[in-house]
Amino acid sequence: MNIDPHKHIKPELEELETFLKESISSDIELATEVSSYIVQSGGKRIRPTITILIARALNYQGNELTKLATAIELLHTATLIHDDVVDQSELRRGKISIHKKWNNAHGVLVGDFVYSKAFQLMASLKNKQIIQTLADSTNRISEGEVMQLNFLESKSIKEEDYFEIIGRKTAELFKACAHTAALIAEAEENLVKTSCEFAYALGIVFQLTDDLLDYYGDELRTGKKIGKDFLEGKITLPLIKAYDLANTDDLRLLKRAFETRDEGKLYEVINIISRSGAVKEVEKVTNEYSEKCLNLLDKFQDSIYKESLRAVVTNLKERSK
Repeated sequence: MNIDPHKHIKPELEELETFLKESISSDIELATEVSSYIVQSGGKRIRPTITILIARALNYQGNELTKLATAIELLHTATLIHDDVVDQSELRRGKISIHKKWNNAHGVLVGDFVYSKAFQLMASLKNKQIIQTLADSTNRISEGEVMQLNFLESKSIKEEDYFEIIGRKTAELFKACAHTAALIAEAEENLVKTSCEFAYALGIVFQLTDDLLDYYGDELRTGKKIGKDFLEGKITLPLIKAYDLANTDDLRLLKRAFETRDEGKLYEVINIISRSGAVKEVEKVTNEYSEKCLNLLDKFQDSIYKESLRAVVTNLKERSK
């Protein structure tokens, strides 16, 4: 049974939604309209949730937490908008993506607009080290996108390359959530380090489950088309493991289907990945990172927020089942 990790921070999350709406307001009506379309479409809000929970777990009592959590969610949203343009994705959070509803120019420019709003919020925070932390993370995320583009063109990827990409593209912003939350809480250095390690491992768990959901998820629940990554030519861990484990005939079919991005072969590909044992291997790696998260949480002082973070880990791991 899933525990609601948001239970003890509902006022903060309600304030977040209000702040998000206010933050993307612009004198340019179209900028507000397009950015509101994606920002107010929901989403899991996992990054601001982590930010708030870690800050509270480290006894933060100030009034800048919503502003920080909003800046992080805006950073994340901006990367999604740009990702969708690059990938030419049709859906985002179950809705038509911005570049499909409007066009590529709107996607690029509104993504830039949302980035600028995030940095305006960061600049207003008292602790200027937070700006440097989030700026560094944004740079690493961008580098991860370029790395992935490079591997898309080469049509081959090793497992270590995959973890380098998801470390930059996904886990880096999770880490930044924790790092900035610990900074704003003025936590001791050892707890800053523990918070960062926890969130980075959690980001890996999130991406691994997301990559399994690409093949085995419920489209209505995920808002993401089954096989989206595969059809876009993205090699993720389920496919990497299947390449290692599949028999000769299955491997030949798998490679041919991937090279041609043949949607008609998608369910055959999904079956090959399953029978190769790749899914169990990915679940094993996911469990290892989940256990790392839980072990790191033991270093935190006991609190309702620590237990909420534990629930985040458990719920994420269960997401792909």
